[in-house]
Amino acid sequence: MGGGNAQKSAMARKKAQEKAAKEGKGSQLKQNAAAQSIQCKVCMATFICTTAEVKLKEHADNKHPKNDFHQCFPHLKA
Repeated sequence: MGGGNAQKSAMARKKAQEKAAKEGKGSQLKQNAAAQSIQCKVCMATFICTTAEVKLKEHADNKHPKNDFHQCFPHLKA
């Protein structure tokens, strides 16, 4: 007796996972952690490098209303 569709799907999924593991593909958590390159100098919160300046201003306004935006993110001075 042969395998059913569920068995074939499970085998294909297993082979794809093994292939991805060999090629280094899969989870992107390590790359995301490495991309956390923007840091608030007041609270040391990190942001991914593609974060828009608007979101950083929101952070500064919401979390640090007494501080200037450029105190939080001095590298973004105009």
